[in-house]
Amino acid sequence: MAEPSPTKHWMEKISRSGYFFGAVLLHLIVFILVATWVVFPEFHPPATDFSLHYLPPPPSPPSPPPPPPTDTTQPSVAISTPTPSTPVSPIVTPGEGQPFKLPVPKITSETAPVDVQQKMTQPVVSKPPGLSEKRLISILNFLKHSGRTLEDIRGSDGDPRRINAKFPVFVASYADGDWGCNVHMKDGKIDAGSLPDLIAKVNEWSHGHITGEVTPTPLDIGGHDLLDKQPPFIFFTGHKDFVLTDQEIQNLRDYLQIGGAIWGDNAEAGRGSRFDVAFRREMKRVVPDLDKNFEPVDVNDKSIGEKIFEHGWYSISKIPQGMNYYAEPLEHLDIDGEVAILYTPNDYSDMFFMRILPGDTEMLGVWPDLKSKSPLFTSPTFLYNRDVFFRNFKLPNCLSCDQLGMNVIGYLLVRFDKDLLLATP
Repeated sequence: MAEPSPTKHWMEKISRSGYFFGAVLLHLIVFILVATWVVFPEFHPPATDFSLHYLPPPPSPPSPPPPPPTDTTQPSVAISTPTPSTPVSPIVTPGEGQPFKLPVPKITSETAPVDVQQKMTQPVVSKPPGLSEKRLISILNFLKHSGRTLEDIRGSDGDPRRINAKFPVFVASYADGDWGCNVHMKDGKIDAGSLPDLIAKVNEWSHGHITGEVTPTPLDIGGHDLLDKQPPFIFFTGHKDFVLTDQEIQNLRDYLQIGGAIWGDNAEAGRGSRFDVAFRREMKRVVPDLDKNFEPVDVNDKSIGEKIFEHGWYSISKIPQGMNYYAEPLEHLDIDGEVAILYTPNDYSDMFFMRILPGDTEMLGVWPDLKSKSPLFTSPTFLYNRDVFFRNFKLPNCLSCDQLGMNVIGYLLVRFDKDLLLATP
């Protein structure tokens, strides 16, 4: 018997397969559905005139030329001055050619206005850009309270190591705050504490160039003393929440406008602490301008950072660690391009408490030496709890914070020197 051909064999298998016919039927249905889709609808022109809606209108015909003008000019009349001695200059009109004569005034130095002559003879005094004349005068008057003169400003050339200044230092007291948290008070007077410690070290390390005197009476920023005394800066610290009164806000605003400065130090180190939140909030009430906000101080920034960290009394390469090892950037808020508020959020004030002197390799005793009448004082609370609650309270770290504090004071004393040199003849 002959075997069937391979083609016939496959045809029989396909004809008996239900899958084949199912696939053919499915493809046929899909083809019919897709073939009936309308991809691009047929374009139907508008029922109205196509050119009326889709073609630009034809250009309008040019307007007819205007009629020629009629000559209505009047014959010119010669006008002469009653005094023939006055020199005249003939001016010919474009009409009839008749001369129209005007007297030429004789200008001499005697006829120049008096105020113009005075302005020409006054010396030119340049004003630094961004510094108003009113603020410049206020700053000049303000310098009297820092113990510096224009001769000292010219001689120091903006270098805090070459200045000679004797100035008062005030701890700012304010409503609803613990401003005296790191000073020792006796009968309402400051007799020891972190700021007196720092100023004593500054006076010693500057070799007589800087002489600061901590005023025993705290400065009530809500009273009239702030604007009457006009200290070069005030020290503003604490470690709890507070809200300044409206009068305190206004006094601080006026104080900054005449050239004052606020050195704020957070005695509860770290961003987001109670004092940190309150200080930022209240200082923005003092300076509410939208374009003035706290900005970090870059150590290498030539405008501020280098002046504080490199060109001060000590060359500091990085931000010193404050209490509990906080080393967040210093921040500043400016007015007229100069620092008005300098903020140290790392609790340097408590680090100033350590009683050390230049060249010391170990801390001195807790209480000051009564014979030397030194105000240096080490807080026994910090000393006995320095490895538990007050970490980083050690001599090398406290010394670096003292050096930064001295650089900050020097910078606050010379920050206007460049503007003053540009403004004075």
